[in-house]
Amino acid sequence: MVQVFQTPSRSVSLVGAVCLVVSAACGSPGTPRDSQSVDSLVEAGTPGGDAQPGAGERDEARASAQVASAEPSELQNLTDARTRVVWTQDVADGTDIGSEGDQLLLMGYDSLDGLGERPILRTRANYAKPLITSLGNRVVFSDRQQGSAFLVNWDGSDLRKLGEGFALATWIDPDTRMEWVYMGTDEATDRSSYGSVTRYQIDRLDVSEVVWDKRRVSGDSFQLSADGRLAGGLFPWPVAGVAELPNGSFRRMGRGCWTALAGGRSPLFWYFDGAHRNLTVVDLNRDERWRVNINNAAGIEGYEIYHPRWTNHPRFLTMTGPYTVGAEANKIRGGGQQVEIYLGRFAADFTAVESWVKVTDNRRADFYPDAWIDPSWRPSAPVTIDVTRDVKRGAGARSAARDQKPAARPARNDRLVVEARVLESAPIPTPKSIAPYRGALLVNEYEVVQVLAGTYEETKILVARWVIRDGQVLSTAAREPGTVHRMSLEAYDAHEELEGERLVMDSDEFGLRLYYDIGS
Repeated sequence: MVQVFQTPSRSVSLVGAVCLVVSAACGSPGTPRDSQSVDSLVEAGTPGGDAQPGAGERDEARASAQVASAEPSELQNLTDARTRVVWTQDVADGTDIGSEGDQLLLMGYDSLDGLGERPILRTRANYAKPLITSLGNRVVFSDRQQGSAFLVNWDGSDLRKLGEGFALATWIDPDTRMEWVYMGTDEATDRSSYGSVTRYQIDRLDVSEVVWDKRRVSGDSFQLSADGRLAGGLFPWPVAGVAELPNGSFRRMGRGCWTALAGGRSPLFWYFDGAHRNLTVVDLNRDERWRVNINNAAGIEGYEIYHPRWTNHPRFLTMTGPYTVGAEANKIRGGGQQVEIYLGRFAADFTAVESWVKVTDNRRADFYPDAWIDPSWRPSAPVTIDVTRDVKRGAGARSAARDQKPAARPARNDRLVVEARVLESAPIPTPKSIAPYRGALLVNEYEVVQVLAGTYEETKILVARWVIRDGQVLSTAAREPGTVHRMSLEAYDAHEELEGERLVMDSDEFGLRLYYDIGS
């Protein structure tokens, strides 16, 4: 059943280092399963959406269909337009967060057809990073095991191979209305980045153009501006930035993962943080940035989320969560049947997500969402960061928010010195569990015994400390519950150098500000 949640606009008090790679590093999937080539489905003439699944797939298709459809669709009520969502569903152990194995279904949801969640392709195979084309009537996906990309109609018919490579993005030329697919080739040995990006006309594959080969590009986080001039992504992980196409300049924005570039005419870019809870949003025109919390939907309950992606409409984004069953060092890798697809709506000033819809509700793990909002229903006005226009339309004091941003990042001289007792000590991660990172910070929860310098009013405090450096667990990493420690602390988000570092936390005290132990 699709569920709607309203979230209050509020400042983000819990932040983490911007970090974690594309699927291979942000949370390595479970052991890859034996491949089943999508090519064989093409040759066999895979049935469309109205056909019955084969005997071997009936259980999976039935389990995927045992969900309630929304009438009328809360999803469409949220977007005020016809909305389609596509994703991959793990019908095995629920840990294939990166779509590496072949126990997946390609799933879809249409806010108008009344079918609810349904398989687009019912045969279990490898479906990675599904993308809805710009016209909303087809889906592009890749087979990681085969190293090829494919195209299928929304109803599951006319499955065909696009070519070798990994489908990074789709785009429609606003002048000619021709649809293009951007493919990554020259894959790195770590299977996470590509040395060259070539675009192909989807319906004339003989028409192609190399658009980028200056820096390697990570596969999960490549997205185009509406005019096709800019591409946001990881170049490669963990370098988040924006490239001018074709083969123009590169502008580095920070260190992070799961980047996105607004699909409309909004000059906004984001990268995801290491706590798996917040976005750093960048206004490309003004070079201003701010944090937006995205794990505040009902049902997520403050836990980690994953797969954040901008839709084709800049006011909306998708993500998956909650991730609650994995090991403390990396809950993402655990996946789990509780992981569902969510779609959120940004506030008009993009400083918060004001409302969420839980799109899926089933007994399977759902990953890698993409959403398409029909632009013909209500053509969106250009979304720009303009103070005068925002004030006139009552968008929520964007000018005030901008004026406050310089003070939002605490100064390093705002230091606390405290004696605090360890209340809960999270398990220390292993170097293997954080790979490919070579360093990690761990968050523990303390009871404040005495404030020796500075001001702090709460009785509890969250502190992040280094526990792994250069691939080795530090001798000072362990802290037993009940022990008292004197620490010199500064606000975590005052330390920009921690961007890109792995932050491990397992506390549910999400309302507390996070501090950094500068002596660790």
